[in-house]
Amino acid sequence: MPRVLKRVSIIRLGRILNMMYRPSELAEELCISTETIYRSYLPAGMPFTKDEKGDIWINGKQFVSWAQETIVKNKANRKPLPDNTAWCMRCNKPVELINPSIVYQNNYIELLQSKCPVCKAKINRARGRTP
Repeated sequence: MPRVLKRVSIIRLGRILNMMYRPSELAEELCISTETIYRSYLPAGMPFTKDEKGDIWINGKQFVSWAQETIVKNKANRKPLPDNTAWCMRCNKPVELINPSIVYQNNYIELLQSKCPVCKAKINRARGRTP
């Protein structure tokens, strides 16, 4: 199942009314591209109707409930990273932390910082600070 909505779009779900939207109107409300609607949301199962001309119409409340259900499913499917592993944003995969340094953010959070063994980019992993 594809990742459906970014955080900014999730916050904007409250603006969606119980009315019929064209894909371009819904995209404007959520501040996403129209192509995202066609390439991601429709194949992922977003509810829509077609009129006799073939135009796509999306009911706002049905879209909101579908999006919220999809968000819950995506959260349930997440698997936590093992200890001593972080996500490399450049390689786009989990990598092992090698000799991480600890950087204290505040009284509650510390960062483990290291270099990616593959691409040498800086990687971070936050964890709760131990007293």
